[in-house]
Amino acid sequence: MSGRRLILKDGTTIEGGEAGQTPVNLWLWFGGYTLQEAAAMFFDPEKTEEITFQYGEMQSIYRGYTSCTKLDTDADGTVSVCMKRG
Repeated sequence: MSGRRLILKDGTTIEGGEAGQTPVNLWLWFGGYTLQEAAAMFFDPEKTEEITFQYGEMQSIYRGYTSCTKLDTDADGTVSVCMKRG
């Protein structure tokens, strides 16, 4: 389990993804997807009710984040997603 990845509840795996949690929000960053592809994943509460962030030999599991409040893409193609609990 080396590297970094995000795994959604349905098994969708986003290689190179990262996650960071604030007291209210869960932020996700990844590349290799269009804004439309990211929207299809993160506007589906069934996919996002459990998100696993694997990093190296460790992982963090985030549950209940079913409301996408921000979806953006940077000039370099990095997609940023902000989720909050539904």
